[in-house]
Amino acid sequence: MTEQTPERPHRSPPTADSTARLLTRTTDRLSLVSRNGTPGPMDRTRQPDRPAADGGPPAPSLVAVAHGSRDPEALRTALALLDLVRDLRPGLDVRLGHIELNRPLLPDTLDGLRGADAVLVPLLLGRGHHVKHDLPAATSAAPDVRTRIAAPLGPHPLLVEALYGRLVEAGWDPADEGGRSAAVVLAAAGSRDPDSAQDTRRTAG
Repeated sequence: MTEQTPERPHRSPPTADSTARLLTRTTDRLSLVSRNGTPGPMDRTRQPDRPAADGGPPAPSLVAVAHGSRDPEALRTALALLDLVRDLRPGLDVRLGHIELNRPLLPDTLDGLRGADAVLVPLLLGRGHHVKHDLPAATSAAPDVRTRIAAPLGPHPLLVEALYGRLVEAGWDPADEGGRSAAVVLAAAGSRDPDSAQDTRRTAG
């Protein structure tokens, strides 16, 4: 069945400091890949990413890989996150690709990068089938794109910090840590992959 291209929704950028810091970590992943495609040290000094004037290779494109959802809010959030990434890394080619349900789908995004270098950053919270199988399959099907796949966003202390903020917003009182109302249940999408379950346990712990 042919998918319909959704209208570009109005974006309302996130304002949480944790979100911005998590996005900083996302864009920092590009510093792990040097311009010749080999692993390099983290460079905390932010410089605009521009095509090389000396004829050398340009910085790789950042392809943010979202899962996709029938909820239009998910697409709005992904677009807002990409806008924040562009603000953090001016001049960097930032693109979006979905695993399913929304356009652009990842194969279509990669098709538009033929002959280029790209770093795929999964906007996912842990390891699982998508990270370990779907993304490698998509890159294998796009041999004209020189790709590297970054690790997912979690588990990571900044995700725990974001969860803490949501708990406080929901009315949880940090002073009641030992009380009867202090129990917290972390709900996850779930996966048959044991690494995904391990990542969820690490986040919950």
